[in-house]
Amino acid sequence: MPSIVALALLALKRGYLTPRGAASAVAVGLAVAAASLSLFAVLTYFFISSSLLTKLRAEWKREMGLKDVSGRSLRQVVGVGTPIAVFSLAYLASGDPRLLTAAATAVAVAAADTWASEVGVAYGGAPRYILAPWRRVDPGTSGGVTPIGAAASAAGALTTALLAHALGLGDAWKIALLGYLGEVIDSVLGASLQVKYLCGSQLSETPRPGCVKRGLLSNETVNLVSGLAVGTLAVLTP
Repeated sequence: MPSIVALALLALKRGYLTPRGAASAVAVGLAVAAASLSLFAVLTYFFISSSLLTKLRAEWKREMGLKDVSGRSLRQVVGVGTPIAVFSLAYLASGDPRLLTAAATAVAVAAADTWASEVGVAYGGAPRYILAPWRRVDPGTSGGVTPIGAAASAAGALTTALLAHALGLGDAWKIALLGYLGEVIDSVLGASLQVKYLCGSQLSETPRPGCVKRGLLSNETVNLVSGLAVGTLAVLTP
C-alpha cells in the first residue's frame, strides 16, 4: 500500500491527477494489487505512459480547453478504473484466471483509448467522424478519428498486451485485439450516445449559446461501458 499511495502522490504533484482523482486511483490500485502484482505492473505501465502522452502539446491542448492537461479527475479515474477493479475483485472472489485476463484487457482498452486521444489530438489534425467519415470535426470531439490516432490506439493496446503476456496474464494477441476493439466501441458509443452539442453544422463537446444538446452518456460512462463489455468478452472467448 505505501508504494501505491506514493505513486498517487507523485502523480498529484506532477499534475497528472487531481486530488480526488488521486484518491480514486489509490482505491483502484489497491484492488488491482490485491488481485495480482503482475496486473498492478500492467496498470502502472498504462498510467505512466498515458500521463506522459497527456502532456504532448500541453499548452495548445489547454488553449483548446482539453481538460486532461490539468490532471485526471475523480470521474475520469472511476470511468477507466472501474472495469479493471471489478474484474480484479471478481478474480479475488473466484480465483478464475480468465478474470485476470479480463482485467488486463480492460487496461488495454484504457491504453488504446487514451493513446488514441492524446496522440491523435496532438498530431492527427482534423479528425473525421466515425459514423460519417466524410465529415470533419474539431480535435477532441468524441467519435472523431485520425490515422495517427488509430495507429497510437493500436500501439497502446499492443504494448499493454505484450507486457501482460510476459507477466502471465493471458494471450497477447487476444488482449491486443480486444483492447483495440474496445477503443472502436468507445468511439462508436462516443459518437452515437455521448452528450454533445450541435451548433449549426458543427459538433461541440461544450455547450454554447444556440446549440442543441444531443446524447445521454458522459465520456466516463462510455469508458466504463466499453471496458466492462470487452473485459466480459475476454472471459467468454477461448
